Amino acid sequence: MSFGCTTCSGECCRRYLVHISGRDAVTIARAQHISFESFIDIVSEEPTSGRGFVLDAGSDAFALTLRRRPDGACSFLVALTDGSQRCGIYPQRPLTCAVFPLRLFHGSVDIREDVVCEPSGKRITAVDLPAGRAMLIRASFEWSVYAHVVAAWNTARARVPSRADEIVYFDYVGAAYDAIDAALAVQPALAGTIDHWMDGAPASDVVTGRQELEQALDAVLAPIAERLSS
Repeated sequence: MSFGCTTCSGECCRRYLVHISGRDAVTIARAQHISFESFIDIVSEEPTSGRGFVLDAGSDAFALTLRRRPDGACSFLVALTDGSQRCGIYPQRPLTCAVFPLRLFHGSVDIREDVVCEPSGKRITAVDLPAGRAMLIRASFEWSVYAHVVAAWNTARARVPSRADEIVYFDYVGAAYDAIDAALAVQPALAGTIDHWMDGAPASDVVTGRQELEQALDAVLAPIAERLSS
């Protein structure tokens, strides 16, 4: 997002544990032709966050994160011969990484506080603000969609007493996004909902678009969750 990233040593790729959505997971897996289990770890998540999936009837919830190497670095961080560090999956990097260190603050694009960026990476004047805002909106949209993916799974799991393996959840996420993409392909108007996702005072057609999107998600996800969670 800023010119500071071109000289950065990749410290954020070492210090932060990167949480990813289901969209991030399938984007990486599809492009790199790798399985979820080869690059994803699961970590504890607050059950009330709306993003935590369960594997049994208990209260423990989990989130998806990018795997880290023993030294703490992201498993996709690549060391170049000149000593610099670069993302090995930059075109498919998670949206959390794509928007870093930006945030929406009172509706405006801003730099997050207490980030590890070098000084040149903390200058809001170096940011392409329209592109940054679009990316932040996209991230909000995808996390909202993933919350529906998680909710459908958790609802189905609540009716099954035995514990599910995390691989089964990975299979469900892959199948869920295949179904979501198929549904959006035949209902392009739903995909357009993202254009107004962060409107402060959404018009009635935007509200209707969100409702239609949520109904479409529920319709395609419920049967997949029932089939794969049992």
